[in-house]
Amino acid sequence: MRFLYFPLLAVLLWSYSRALNRARDERTPFTPIMGWLVGLGYFLVAPLTLLVVHGGYQIPDFYQANDRYAAINLSETRYIIPMLVVGLALLFTFQAVVMLRPEKKPAWSASNLLVNEQKLRRIILLTFGLSVLDWVLTIWRSGGIESFLVSHWYLRDTESFARFGDLFVLYAHLSNGNHIVFVAAAALFTARNLQLRKSEWRFFTLIAFGLLLQMLMSGNRIFIALFGLSFVTACWIYQRKKLIATILLISPLALVFFSAWAYFRHDISTIADDLPGYVDTSRDMENHVMTTLMNTTEGTNVMLLLHIVNDFGNEFSFFYGSTYSKAITFVIPRALYPNKPENYPVRIARLYEPGEVTSLGTTQLGELYANFGIFAVLLLPFFTILILQLSAKLTPNIENHALLLTVLFLLLIWFARTSFEDNFITFVFTALLIWGLRLQRELYCTSDLAHAYQQM
Repeated sequence: MRFLYFPLLAVLLWSYSRALNRARDERTPFTPIMGWLVGLGYFLVAPLTLLVVHGGYQIPDFYQANDRYAAINLSETRYIIPMLVVGLALLFTFQAVVMLRPEKKPAWSASNLLVNEQKLRRIILLTFGLSVLDWVLTIWRSGGIESFLVSHWYLRDTESFARFGDLFVLYAHLSNGNHIVFVAAAALFTARNLQLRKSEWRFFTLIAFGLLLQMLMSGNRIFIALFGLSFVTACWIYQRKKLIATILLISPLALVFFSAWAYFRHDISTIADDLPGYVDTSRDMENHVMTTLMNTTEGTNVMLLLHIVNDFGNEFSFFYGSTYSKAITFVIPRALYPNKPENYPVRIARLYEPGEVTSLGTTQLGELYANFGIFAVLLLPFFTILILQLSAKLTPNIENHALLLTVLFLLLIWFARTSFEDNFITFVFTALLIWGLRLQRELYCTSDLAHAYQQM
């Protein structure tokens, strides 16, 4: 049965390749539409390809995933409709880019615009410093270093919310926005060096150190993933073929590292003790390579998406757009609105992991289907058309909002994986930080002005 999906996959990959080439813009590697396509490719197309080639996947028992979504067997006929829904939604999305994105590049050139690298370094140092203060407060909230090391990465925010309420929610949004600005500035700095074919290893070391600390302190790999995807995108745009080949060579080590982190992050104080158990578990695991690839691409989200197509409208009721309304009601404190609905990842977790304090991702297509059913096949391309229009409006004015463009690039990658509300709120607070700290001002300038800055 699964061989029926290979023609669909081949057409999908062909269409995705055409969409990527059509969205390519050498004025800047970081446009909203490119971020959206990179996110769809990494968090949807890649896991879907793995599932088709492998014929499905079973999440290993030690992850303790609920049986409601822990397995996909594409030999079963019940996955025909979900696979068609996902395949058609993606195909229409990519074709929308191919049809509506002008094949001829606009007659606009950024050759007379240069990045004010001095200010870009200041932004990176500022946001890194604010992150360090945030991490110090995180350790304090946890009761000290020892308590922090043994605390569960996911439950830290839950405990702080119970303690500080809406004030902590506001703080968490600002903190997340600061992390995004750091990654965006680091991506811009790296892309500039790739474009000029130069290396500033000391500053790159600082960036790498900051990203690793973010992962260590938050337990979340998403910031490293966002930077990595932006780095690969810039290499592709600027045709750094040797670097891409090097990335491909070292990628197996990176995949193993990030997959292993999902096993260790629950208690980083016991990594040395847990390492032998992880090695033994990996040896006993039937599909270790497949598990590593699925962990790295968050493939569980696509598995859950396929189950959502089967379950919603039958076993579960649709949300009818209520999860998108959270993008408006988030400004109302829970103290004034005690019955304010929970966000989409938590609501999905209550259905598929009942009794557990957690959240689950389903990709943006999963949220669309859980709200609007089969109309998601058309709504995903509709979102894409809106993002195309946003790119067409912002990119020619890159000198006024280069940092904001990069933020949108990163958040639209994330948007492909997570809920609308989370990304909308993150964008609002990130934009407020950029505006409030005046980070965008004079970031791009004319060549004469850039030369003057460099002489300062």
